[in-house]
Amino acid sequence: MRSTRVSIFLVGLAVLLGALTDTRGARADEIAPGLEGADLRARAQAELKRLVSALRDEDRRRLVGVYAAFDASAADPFAQVACDDDGDYVVVVSDAMLRLLTHVARAASYDEADGSRKVEEYAAFVARAQPLGRRLLPPPPGFHVAEGRGATYAERFAEALGFVLAHELARLRAGDLACPRPTETKERGDDDWTSAEQRGAAAIAARVYPRHQDVRDAEAVDRATEGGRSSRGALAVLRFFAELEAERARRPGGFSPTYLAHHPSASARSARLRRALEVRERAGE
Repeated sequence: MRSTRVSIFLVGLAVLLGALTDTRGARADEIAPGLEGADLRARAQAELKRLVSALRDEDRRRLVGVYAAFDASAADPFAQVACDDDGDYVVVVSDAMLRLLTHVARAASYDEADGSRKVEEYAAFVARAQPLGRRLLPPPPGFHVAEGRGATYAERFAEALGFVLAHELARLRAGDLACPRPTETKERGDDDWTSAEQRGAAAIAARVYPRHQDVRDAEAVDRATEGGRSSRGALAVLRFFAELEAERARRPGGFSPTYLAHHPSASARSARLRRALEVRERAGE
């Protein structure tokens, strides 16, 4: 009996290991949303570098050394501009925001596949179920079960990330924030976003946001869609936050990320962006 139980256990273990290691048949949209935090941060750094490289020479010289810093908060999705303690320009993104963008991008890819409204459904779920101060909830089990599989996750994630970062970069380019001592040299401690820098960033945010939001959005979508990208990822981000705002209006006192405090009126932002895209399309751009 003992040998039979051991044999059954070994067979089961082999099946489990096979399922974990054999990803040859897995689809990209099933794997990508589980990316580790370090990989998501690397993607954000690469995207900001891409956006900066497309700036005019004079803007690149003025924003010399601008880099992405990462707030370790897993509960509060936000992105903002700041100055670090050395006086350099920084675009700060929380780990929660990076995770949120993976979930929004995946939901958007399923919406395209089967005409559903997964982006809005996920926002409604977060509004109802997200505990305050706790790690951002992913979609619940079975959320993405559908006849059509989302096949555009990677594209939507790149577009969503590009839009979020481009909005912040547009603020720096336009001079919404002036840092005192920007330098090209990256300091040893720049990878660590300290509590003192967090407090400084919070004070800066009160001066910077949400002024000029429509103009910064327009520039952001122009920069984020360079290189043949679509605007669908950007629209998916705004769809998520618009639905979250609507849910909060129906149920006051629920989950309210810092991003909404700095970037309110997502529904109006989405409407403005759609109108701008329609004008661009009619102009044949």
